[in-house]
Amino acid sequence: MLGSFPPKPNPKIRAPLQSLGSDNAAISMTKMPTIAFFGATGGCMLAALSCALESGYYARALARTPEKLEDMLKKRGFSPALLDAKLVVVKGNAKDPEASKKAVVDGNGRMVDQIVFGIGGTPKFTPNPLKPTLDDPHVCEESIGSINTALRDIKSSSQADQMPLLTAISTTGISEKRDTPLIMSVLYHLLGAVPHADKKRLEEQVELAKTEGLIRDFVVVRPSLLIDGQTQGRKEVRVGWEGKTPGELGEGAAVGYTITREDVGHFVFDSVIAKNGADYAGKKVSITH
Repeated sequence: MLGSFPPKPNPKIRAPLQSLGSDNAAISMTKMPTIAFFGATGGCMLAALSCALESGYYARALARTPEKLEDMLKKRGFSPALLDAKLVVVKGNAKDPEASKKAVVDGNGRMVDQIVFGIGGTPKFTPNPLKPTLDDPHVCEESIGSINTALRDIKSSSQADQMPLLTAISTTGISEKRDTPLIMSVLYHLLGAVPHADKKRLEEQVELAKTEGLIRDFVVVRPSLLIDGQTQGRKEVRVGWEGKTPGELGEGAAVGYTITREDVGHFVFDSVIAKNGADYAGKKVSITH
C-alpha cells in the first residue's frame, strides 16, 4: 500500500483523472459502462477498479468498510469529486444476496454491464505447517453463490433487460493439465489444498451461472502466485487459455512462477473489461510473468 505522501508520477501507471471539468466533457456526454467490483480492497481488484475509474467508467463496489476503500483510492491520487461522480460503494457482506443485489443494480434499477469478482481468503496456519488453511475456507464459493442468488432473483422478476459479463479471479494449479512449474506444483499440492478447493468451487459456480442464463458469458482469470509490486507492463505478462469445451486447450497454459497484483488488475481491465470480454469470453485464462 502507498504511504501518506502523494504518489510520484510513474510512466507505467495511468494518471488518474482529477475532476469532471471541461477536459472530460466527452466522458460526461457519453454514457460509459458500469462495472460492479467484488473484493475491491484486495490488490488485484483495487488495481482493476483504479484503471476503470481512470478511463472514465462508472463503478459500483461492495465493501464491508466503504471508508477503507475510499481511503485506498484517495492514496492512489483520486479526487473526492471524481469518486463522488463515478463510484458508488455499497456497504455490506458479499455473502448476503441482498447486498450483492444492491451492488449489481444501480439506483435506476438497471443491471450493471459487467461484474468483476476478486474475493479471496487470507492464509491461516495450523499446528501442522504442511496443512495451512484459510480464515474462511469457503469464502469464494459462498460469495459467488450469493451473487448467483441475487442474479436469479433479478432475472425472475424481469428487472434486467440483459445479463452482465462475469469475470472471476481464480488461480493456477487447479487445471487438469499442469499450468505451473514442477516445483510450484509440488508446493501447491502440499500447501494449497484448501484455497484451491475453494477456487474450484468458484469456477463451478461461474459455469453454473452461464448454464442458467444468469450471465451472458464469463472470463476466468488464473494468475500464478500473487506478489506485491508495481506493474511491469503488458509486454511482460504472458497469457494462455483453456477453451470453452473440455479438452480444448487453445493457446495452452502460460507457465510461470509469479505475477504482481497490479499486473493482474491491469490485465483484467485492459484485456477483459475494456474489450467487453471479446477476446476471452468463455475461457479460463492463465497469466504470469
